[in-house]
Amino acid sequence: MTTSITVKDLCLDVPAFVQREREQRGWLDLFLGAAFDPPSRKMVRLLSGVDFQLKDGDRLAILGRNGAGKSTLLRVLNQVYQPTTGSVEVQGSCQALLNMSLGFSAEATVRENIFLRGIAMGLTAGFLRTQVDPILEFSGLREKASHRLRTLSSGQKMRLGFAISTSIQNDIILMDEWVGAGDAEFMSKAKERMQDRVGGSKILVLASHSIGLLRNICNRGIVLEQGRLIHDGDITSALKAYHELLAELRARNIFPEAAADASAGAQIYGCAESLSFSGGKALLKGWILDMEGVVPSSVVIEFADTRVAASKISFHVRPDVVAHFGLSDVKCGFEAEFDLPAGRSASSLGGKVSVFGGKTDGDAEAPLRSAPGLLS
Repeated sequence: MTTSITVKDLCLDVPAFVQREREQRGWLDLFLGAAFDPPSRKMVRLLSGVDFQLKDGDRLAILGRNGAGKSTLLRVLNQVYQPTTGSVEVQGSCQALLNMSLGFSAEATVRENIFLRGIAMGLTAGFLRTQVDPILEFSGLREKASHRLRTLSSGQKMRLGFAISTSIQNDIILMDEWVGAGDAEFMSKAKERMQDRVGGSKILVLASHSIGLLRNICNRGIVLEQGRLIHDGDITSALKAYHELLAELRARNIFPEAAADASAGAQIYGCAESLSFSGGKALLKGWILDMEGVVPSSVVIEFADTRVAASKISFHVRPDVVAHFGLSDVKCGFEAEFDLPAGRSASSLGGKVSVFGGKTDGDAEAPLRSAPGLLS
């Protein structure tokens, strides 16, 4: 059977309850307002005039800032919301990795929750009976099978939800950010399974702020802004349109909340490509940018027992990186100079060197990858 997703002129309105703003001078005003000034109901449009079509082999990235409608669109595709106008046609089996706890009951046992969650996913009881042992084994919860769900830690619940959700291969996978679950040991298994499930799917729809992830996985992209589709094309052109949108909004100071998010631990990508030592200094060359397409201003190198921030750094355009990530002439290439500690030679600093980037020296904690054999 042919697998496809067809979205035509999709609009979605949902009710919102809004209370009139009024001055609160004390508890009495608060109670009187709640009693005599109830919230009013109004319709809010979350998606407007969205059109696109996906076929076998498509890997679609949904791009947009917070509140643009990415998660809402995924829920419409998963039939959680029904369109107000327009249509959505999905051909093929579909699995949405959006809410790992859907169908769970805190008072039911782990084994019972496998059936509850599986039935919520549309699986049959007969099929689930064959999957109980593999799910318990994969999640590492075999000894907890008869325990109530409420006795599990949040990490164990996430592992259980992930194991159930990915127990079968579907034609279509809908994802809101790349799934991460559990500790480091489980993450290794989870990553391998996710790569297998994504590789075996015919259509993938992924909403994420991680430009590196989207660039590596997806071949198509759409950009949403305030519920409207403003771009539909290949992944490079979509990333370029997204970064141009962010640059325009930053220039107009329209979304300071996004800038705040970016400065507080945004994911950083980059590569250290060459490192040389001369006259008590280290010279490092490479490229760096964050997930919003903004170039961080700090690079730090760390030896076995010494951490050194760049004393001088200059930036230049890297056409290869700009083309790969769909940037707009961003000066993401850098040359950084570091003053080695007094009396220390390059050979005495240890054989392994790590490189980190960030907005400032204090938050330069994001590791940059290195060219093979360069920094060890």
